[in-house]
Amino acid sequence: EVPIVAGSAEVVFRTSGTTGGAGRRGEHHVASLELYRAAAKNNYRCHLFGGAAVLDVISLVPSPASVPDSSLATMAGFISREPEVARTTWAFHPGRGVDIDAFRDAAAAAVADRRPILLLSTAFALVQLLDGLGRERSRLPEGSRIMETGGFKGRAIEMDQAALYGRLERALGVPGSHIVNEYGMTEMLSQAYDCVAGEGRRTGERVHRFPPWVRTRALDPADLAALPPGRPGLLAHFDLANAASVCHLLTEDYGHTTEDGGVRLLGRAPGAELRGCSLVAESFLRALGRGAEAWLPAVSARVAPRARTP
Repeated sequence: EVPIVAGSAEVVFRTSGTTGGAGRRGEHHVASLELYRAAAKNNYRCHLFGGAAVLDVISLVPSPASVPDSSLATMAGFISREPEVARTTWAFHPGRGVDIDAFRDAAAAAVADRRPILLLSTAFALVQLLDGLGRERSRLPEGSRIMETGGFKGRAIEMDQAALYGRLERALGVPGSHIVNEYGMTEMLSQAYDCVAGEGRRTGERVHRFPPWVRTRALDPADLAALPPGRPGLLAHFDLANAASVCHLLTEDYGHTTEDGGVRLLGRAPGAELRGCSLVAESFLRALGRGAEAWLPAVSARVAPRARTP
């Protein structure tokens, strides 16, 4: 395997891979971190920061210092440096998982200061948080919002998104309208979001939207012919932000486009490789030798879209 790279890379992002090991991890050679920040900034500000003059960030995504080859951690670092952010707490540590005490302390400080919280997390780390809190109700300040990404890529542990959002509302007091799903991947510098915080519709009615320099097509799995809006197929993205790398990406994500340019995600194509940032959180659980039954109640399974490693 010979990597084809256009010039030198400022950073190399790597996918989480699977149980096949680090040797199978994909790489994205990025020429400029400033280009990544510019591609991500307006979109995350529009969807996550609306209506908040000042807020605290609690991240259940690892810090960029702890995983410098993670595109998601790098984006979390960008978010933490926005001018509205008064304080950032990194409450997830690779190898140890969610730091429940750090979350509690940061939430209590935000409540005392009457500042809303922006909680950044993978879906699986949110389940770890809820499990760690148990019956405890940690009501976050009014106006708090959650960015959730990653879905459930592991074979053993799956949870319906609506069920997860319901648990979050009961435990943290954050309504589903304030929970935003982010769709991204290591191989792309642009992201899509399914709502603006505070304006989210029910989970089954949401549509993801990329910035205007991204074009997405649904392709027929049989011959890769482009399908019209509403017809599901394999999603292919053309991202102009991927300067000096590969702009046109064919994924194993399944979904369809909409007439107004949105993307409705339906899951992973049958037989597709399990990937994504929630695998990092699940690997922590497996390291403890605990099965899915120790963490999740019986809920309906759902195949979640792929996302990048944290």
